Amino acid sequence: MENVRRPALRRYPLAIIKDLDPRRPNAARLLGIPVVMWRDGSGAWRAFEDRCPHRLAPLSEGRIDANGTLMCSYHGWEFNGAGACTRIPQIGDERAHATACASQRSCVASYPVKEVQGLLWVWPEASPEGAAAAAAAAPALIAELDQPDEWEPRTDWFMREMPISMETVVENVADPCHANFTHHKVQGARSNEKGTDIKPLTPPTPAGFKMEQDSGRFRASFEFVAPCFLKYTFPAFGRVMAVYVVPTAMGYSRMITRFVKNKHNYPARPGLMGVVLKFMELLEGNRVLEHALMRNKVLDGDNHVLHVQERQLLAEGVNAWQKNYYMPGTSDTGEDHICCVAAWRSWLTKFGADMPLLPKTLQDLPALMSRRDSLDRLSQHTEHCPDCQQALKRINLALPATWAAAAAALLVAGVAAATGAPLLSWGVAGAAAAAVLLALAHRSLNKFRELFIFTDYVHADVA
Repeated sequence: MENVRRPALRRYPLAIIKDLDPRRPNAARLLGIPVVMWRDGSGAWRAFEDRCPHRLAPLSEGRIDANGTLMCSYHGWEFNGAGACTRIPQIGDERAHATACASQRSCVASYPVKEVQGLLWVWPEASPEGAAAAAAAAPALIAELDQPDEWEPRTDWFMREMPISMETVVENVADPCHANFTHHKVQGARSNEKGTDIKPLTPPTPAGFKMEQDSGRFRASFEFVAPCFLKYTFPAFGRVMAVYVVPTAMGYSRMITRFVKNKHNYPARPGLMGVVLKFMELLEGNRVLEHALMRNKVLDGDNHVLHVQERQLLAEGVNAWQKNYYMPGTSDTGEDHICCVAAWRSWLTKFGADMPLLPKTLQDLPALMSRRDSLDRLSQHTEHCPDCQQALKRINLALPATWAAAAAALLVAGVAAATGAPLLSWGVAGAAAAAVLLALAHRSLNKFRELFIFTDYVHADVA
């Protein structure tokens, strides 16, 4: 386990429940702690420290037994949903077996969990005090999802592992002015920025802070709720963007996000713009397409920029931001110097000293990644999303089939022509046209396949 400072513990949303495999253990990391999530015989999800008390083997490499226990793959020790050892196959004597299983040393560290709004929330402390604190603490939820008469999801949940520290990701999300540039033609446009005014709605407190932006085109409010929840509300669009940034390991975060829309205040647009917006809504309603074409592309614009940026800051120490960040506009600091980047950095200084996995120097971070590795969609998203995994499997099956069909159609055209069939006949022209269409389909599928593995994002190429 990583040597990390113990945080002021809270619940963290560690996984999208529908993306977890209930048939087997699911591995993750939270605050540097290896965690295994699994569903027991009663149907309840559990979160354990991912190591067997016997010889410290990873329980995520084990299996869920037919009796609903978690079995270690190394020596077959079994554990119930509370973390208690129920079976040690190597001890045949019943009395000795009962004594060994009753020992606290045979138990796995079991973390309090809560299943809310489709997420599995984990309180990373395995103790009676931790259980009591977790029971008394409410997770930071999307309030709109509990108002079904007024609000409904616009998108499904999305999750991506990011090779960036939580503090850098939050700083990025808390800065609305980067979107028109980092996400040009994806989520904004460079020409949209005409000057943005930002003012505080509440100053930083231990619970978080709020601010409001006015870009001249629309107004929006932003809220940070400790330890990891960020929310933008866009009244003019009847839309909410909710983001959780979960620190997983030093230099890594897990982003979980979703959009929600107001049923009654969702503006209709006339003409072509209305058609475009309706198409976008249909696209966002398809989870695979929304992930492949939209959500991953947004984060591709951020990942390598932020991965390099935080290393340049930490090369001079985490507190060097005040010296090295030149932020002359209120879009960075707000009128009272307590908004956006300044608000987040101020909150960290005043209230976030015990936040976990905050790197202090460059040496705290893993080595610099290439852009290829920092934008790897396969390991960061697809391997964690069963819908995208299934789409990739189907594409992999379709690729050789379309190539074989194109070759067969071309062969048919060749044989027909060789046996004297007219060139414009169905036997020749039709088969040749089919071969061309199948070859184009193969090429398109191959390009679509890249969206689940790696798509390079070069800002200089986005005109």
